[in-house]
Amino acid sequence: MVTFVEENLTLLKNVPLCCPQCKGNLSQKEETFVCDVCKKRFPIIEGIPDFRVFGDPYLGFEDDYKRSRLIAEHAHRLDFHELLHFYWSQVPETPDPLKKKFIQTVLLSEAKGKGILKELALFSKGQVNPTQNVLEIGCGTGGFLVQAAKTFSFVVGIDIALRWLIVARKRLEGSKTKVPLICCCAEFLPFPNESFHWVVASATLEHTHEQGKVITESHRVLQNSGILFLSTPNRYSLTVEPHTYLWGVGFLPRSWMQRYVHFLKGMDYKHIRLLSYFELKKLLTPVFSKVKFSLPYIDDSLMTHLGRWRKFQVKIYLFLNKLPLFKALLLLWGPMVTVFSLKETSPRAEKRI
Repeated sequence: MVTFVEENLTLLKNVPLCCPQCKGNLSQKEETFVCDVCKKRFPIIEGIPDFRVFGDPYLGFEDDYKRSRLIAEHAHRLDFHELLHFYWSQVPETPDPLKKKFIQTVLLSEAKGKGILKELALFSKGQVNPTQNVLEIGCGTGGFLVQAAKTFSFVVGIDIALRWLIVARKRLEGSKTKVPLICCCAEFLPFPNESFHWVVASATLEHTHEQGKVITESHRVLQNSGILFLSTPNRYSLTVEPHTYLWGVGFLPRSWMQRYVHFLKGMDYKHIRLLSYFELKKLLTPVFSKVKFSLPYIDDSLMTHLGRWRKFQVKIYLFLNKLPLFKALLLLWGPMVTVFSLKETSPRAEKRI
């Protein structure tokens, strides 16, 4: 029987890889990848290569390794749902009421993945090609990967948190989905130029260290006419902040946010940076030749998992989305912002990058 470790390493042979820092060629030597140019070494942990230039800001390298190994030790005896609960039982820094909400969010991620695929199809006017390559930045527990693998023949999932990739592999195993997983930083992607047709980053950009670098790296690994799909919580949303479930966080000066969240929830908020419509536009338009903002598509399969009050809110949202005036207002103050950014290699576009 082929183990995940063996399978992931086999799948990685089909993935174009390079050093995340100098972009030199990599050679695999036993449980390590080594850059042929700068000689930097990258370990392989539980079959997952660790190409991180810096560690997960929430835990760092050692604590992430420790928690990842703990999850891996229990993964064989637990199903995916049980493993999620076990994971959150090992996270004392998160309040219990929020753990329940985060678990629900993870369980809904496959339904959300269906919605993202429909958004990709709508934007490309139904011209989604199964042979296209797809990279998901911040794949988390793999909900989108499971759905994307049903449409595309080549999908890669990356995340800065090794522990989440260990959880994701349980989901992939349960659904018999074969997608290579890689641990790396979104600001330092270990892929050569023009490797992917699509780059997808859903609810990820707000967690990254250098948001502008994430944008330029996504542009670099996209092929000509490739598209970056971004979906991120709106800083100026009139709804609750999705990581803390507090009202009004985004309307505060950034220097006040951490103190406000810590005072009311006892949580660390230093590593979350929500962006507004205008802040996103400022980041994207100097890099991509075409940027289109839209509102998130909500798939019917997601609605079936929502409670009565949440369904009512979504129905109001969908109704307002059909009205031109309110649609514009939702871009400014709605809960999420979705952006499609097109890469076109031209003298004008290259000059702006």
